[in-house]
Amino acid sequence: MEISLPDLFLSHIPLSDEEKRKFIQSLNNSPATSIRINPLKSATIQEANAVAWSRFGYYLDERPVFTLDPLFHAGAYYVQEASSMFVEQVITQLSLDKQPLRILDACASPGGKTTHLLSLLHPDSLIVANESIRSRQQALIHNIIKWGKNNVVVTNSDTGRFSALKSYFDVILCDAPCSGEGLFRKDEQAVNHWSEENVKHCSLRQQRIVNELWPSLKPGGIFIYSTCTYNEQENEKNIAKFLNDFDATCEKLNIENYHGIEEHTDSAVTSYRFYPHKIKGEGFTISIIRKGSEGESAHYRPGKAEDIDLKIRRQAADYIQNADDSYMFMHQQTVRFIPKQLKNELTLLKAMYITHAGTAIATIKGKDWIPDAELALSTALNKTFFNTTETDALTALHLLKGDTQLTTELAEGHALVKHQGLPLMFVKKTGRRINNLYPREWYIRMKVDK
Repeated sequence: MEISLPDLFLSHIPLSDEEKRKFIQSLNNSPATSIRINPLKSATIQEANAVAWSRFGYYLDERPVFTLDPLFHAGAYYVQEASSMFVEQVITQLSLDKQPLRILDACASPGGKTTHLLSLLHPDSLIVANESIRSRQQALIHNIIKWGKNNVVVTNSDTGRFSALKSYFDVILCDAPCSGEGLFRKDEQAVNHWSEENVKHCSLRQQRIVNELWPSLKPGGIFIYSTCTYNEQENEKNIAKFLNDFDATCEKLNIENYHGIEEHTDSAVTSYRFYPHKIKGEGFTISIIRKGSEGESAHYRPGKAEDIDLKIRRQAADYIQNADDSYMFMHQQTVRFIPKQLKNELTLLKAMYITHAGTAIATIKGKDWIPDAELALSTALNKTFFNTTETDALTALHLLKGDTQLTTELAEGHALVKHQGLPLMFVKKTGRRINNLYPREWYIRMKVDK
């Protein structure tokens, strides 16, 4: 069925009549399928073409059923729209990957840009992934866990709360809620819900979000603003307002090697636009704003973080690599860890309603230590500490559904289950019984062939 677009929508996008014809035609073609691999987890990508602006991005010839690929659940790759991978160019061209930074992903769910940042930034950086809608937290947290890094704090706060952290962040990424024009090819409902009134409503909401976040950006810091829309009201006109209201300028990027991406410069405003008839991807617009250097960065005096019991720390140290570089803390009965240099950041961020921090190592029940599913997916896991078993794809999928059937013999106690060398989960053998320790909320619901 051909997509029919409102005339009023077409009047808003800055394209010639001929370009609009090509644009409409492109929306009636099948969208591209693209993934971004996890550089810390080895995975073989076959018959895939590279996304020009991301060293981790690839186009697939056809869309597989990702749910039925154990490597997807192991965090070997993330399914992400190619246009949004352009954030990588902002990070690399502005050399934001050369030193540790504090960065806020302000509208983070489901985690595409957060996991991308984890692959790009200096490993000693702190990423705060905020999602104000509680129902979207689980997907965000799960995707971060699968990526395997522990320098992330997830928060569930309205953006207005971040103004209390004055001049705290070096970089803020705001993939702002928008009218969804760039989703027309993938989501027919996005076309049905489009209206000029909704565009105005989204524009005002975007202005509110940026106004609330701006005080928490350091002088000289970078604000990355993006939408999946084409209209100027949610993009260039908003940017012009921000430049007028704040001491700020737009940064330019080199795009000469990326055919099809359009740079729009009007007065002080610069934006980069992705149209589906010009690039292999969906609609996307991005601008990079640098905050003026006037003013002083705030100096924070965080509260003192409590040290964990030394006996617990010594036992937990066997479970992870480089334990001396980690700060361990208790959350209820579970031992968790984050990089040592981020220890005191947790006390500063408590007011932001932390829902997830670092990585869980194990839950202590009496004298028993139960290794956590998060640890199995962590790149800091000490794999030599656990008995391991390699599984084929079908067995792995059944385990991911919550089944307990294993074809290999296991020694008593906990064991790490792998597929193609990548850890998936822990199980525990007690006598003839095997307990599956994979979280129920992560179970595959799809039918698996026998």
